[in-house]
Amino acid sequence: MSLFPMELRHARYFIAVAEELHFGRAAKRLHMAQPPLSHQIRELEEELGVSLFKRTSRRVELTAHGQLFFKEAQALLEQAQRAVEVMKASLRGEHGSIVLGFVTSACYSVLTPILREFHLRYPQVEIRCREMPPVVQLESLHRGAIDVGFLRTPICDNSIQVHSLLREWLVLALPVDHPAAAKSELHLRDFTTEPLVLFARAQGPALYDQIIDTCRKAGFNPRLTQVANEMQSMLGLVAAGLGVSLVPSSIQNLQRPGVVYRTLADETAEIELSLALRAGDLTAVQESFVGVALEVVAQRQWG
Repeated sequence: MSLFPMELRHARYFIAVAEELHFGRAAKRLHMAQPPLSHQIRELEEELGVSLFKRTSRRVELTAHGQLFFKEAQALLEQAQRAVEVMKASLRGEHGSIVLGFVTSACYSVLTPILREFHLRYPQVEIRCREMPPVVQLESLHRGAIDVGFLRTPICDNSIQVHSLLREWLVLALPVDHPAAAKSELHLRDFTTEPLVLFARAQGPALYDQIIDTCRKAGFNPRLTQVANEMQSMLGLVAAGLGVSLVPSSIQNLQRPGVVYRTLADETAEIELSLALRAGDLTAVQESFVGVALEVVAQRQWG
């Protein structure tokens, strides 16, 4: 038996004859004349070095080799059909993978419902999520290490396409036993001497600058005595009584024991969470993801 690159048409011709057990009916089913079909089957048998059919003047039967080849040929065509469907699904953005970067605070607002809805609609798309600061996200977008970023804006980069998802105010995070926690109205100026728990500016320049600017507009430069890398760590320091913090209002969905959140009477900076991608042509999966994200945001499907 010789090895050869059998074409899919040979398998299709063989299966038609094997199922009909009649060359005339098989040729009609394949929309071709009988002589060319018979010729193709003979070529296939010559290449394989075996007889696939027993032919008599009255009937056509599969040989033992033919019965074995029938199962394999069916599997081959089924696999080929699956490959075609996968490619079509990929072109529709229904198959493939997508890598996301996100800031911690995105988990407490739009990210979770977006991921849930996208996974429900496109279960065949593999989603990989990586928590990372905005600066690292931008660098990863440029390198192609991630496809989509969820970060705080504004950002100054014309090579990045940005879609605004959420605008929110800053709220005050206080230790639960702080004297001001029981007041109905709080002003930021009342906390000028309080230590401020914050993250390093390199972790999120846009949000950091907006928090500092809010304090300065209230008439003071904050006392930055505690620095943390993550939002959970910041709130842990607040719970320990080491200071207060200013956080996006969606962080209130993170219920941390020992911490209470209070709205400020002051006008604070408007904090924006955006979806970011490399500018230019998007893959079908990226287009599908952006579409779902914007739809979820438009319907405000989060707490």
